[in-house]
Amino acid sequence: MTSTGQQENLTGTAALVTGGTDGIGKAIARKLVAAGADVYIVGSDPAKGAKAERELRALSSCAGAHFLRADLSLVRDTDRLAVEVMRRVPKLHRLILCAGMVRGRRTITAEGIEANFALNYLSRFVLTQHLLPFVAAAGTANAAARILTIGGAARNGKIHYDDINLSRNFGIFTVVPQFCRANDLFVLEQARRIAREPGGRITIHELKLGVVKTGIRNGFPLWMKLLVPLLFDPFLALTPDQVSREGFRMLTAPEFARTTTALHLMIRKVKHIPASPDDLSQAARLWEFSLKLTEQARAHALPQSA
Repeated sequence: MTSTGQQENLTGTAALVTGGTDGIGKAIARKLVAAGADVYIVGSDPAKGAKAERELRALSSCAGAHFLRADLSLVRDTDRLAVEVMRRVPKLHRLILCAGMVRGRRTITAEGIEANFALNYLSRFVLTQHLLPFVAAAGTANAAARILTIGGAARNGKIHYDDINLSRNFGIFTVVPQFCRANDLFVLEQARRIAREPGGRITIHELKLGVVKTGIRNGFPLWMKLLVPLLFDPFLALTPDQVSREGFRMLTAPEFARTTTALHLMIRKVKHIPASPDDLSQAARLWEFSLKLTEQARAHALPQSA
C-alpha cells in the first residue's frame, strides 16, 4: 500500500458500512473503528451482526460500533434503513457500499427483481439517493465526506435493459458482468452529478476487485467453488485485510478527496480506469432506468403472510 500525505483523524466522524458484519466490509469497519470513527455496520443476520458489533467495540474505547439489520435485496427495506440512519446518526462522513453476493441460482426477490442485481447494485443506488444530502452536509471544502463502493473486476459487461432479471440467459457470465457494469456506471454518473455541485464537499470512488477470499464464495456454482481456489488463489487471491487497507486509504488519504478518478481496479496493484464517452452516455441511461426500476419494486405486491 502506498499513500501520499497524512491520513485524516477520524475521531468524531461517523461511517456506515453495508456488508459490515463479514469479509471486506467488516475489515474496513475494523480499520475505521481503530482510527476513532463511530461505525454503523449493516447486515441481514442478527446473530452475526451482534457478534461483529461486540468485536468492533472491543477495538477502541473512544469509538462506537452499532449493528443495523436490513435486507438490502429489498428496496423497501433499504428505504427503511435510510430513514433509521438519518434518525440515529447526527452526521454521516463516510458511506461504504460493500454488501454483495454471487448466487449461481436464479432467484427473484419479493419485489420482482433478480437477487444478484437487487443486492449488488440496486440497493447501492437507492441507499445513496436517500443519504447523499445527509453525507454532503457532513463534508466541508477542506474535509470532503466520502462514498466508497466495493465492486467486481469485470468490465464493459452488458446491461440487459429488456430483460434485467435474465429470464432468458441467466448464468454467471451474464449476471456478474451485468451488476459490475451497473456499479461502474452508477459511480461515474454519481460523480458527474456531484461535480456539478459547488463546494467540493463530497467524493465518490469505486474499488473494483479481482479474486478475494471471502464468504461470498458460498453462493458460487459448484464448478466455481472447485476451480477458483485451484486456479486463481495461488496467484491472484487477495485477503479482506489487503482490500481493506486500500479501501481505508481511499476513505482517508488526501489524494482521494476529489471525484476525477472515480474507478479503480485492484488485482495485485491498484490502477485508475478512465471513463470513455460511451460510459458516460450509458451511465445517464442506467440512472433513469434505475429510478423506474426502484418505483416498480416499491409498487410490487408483496406475498401475503400466513
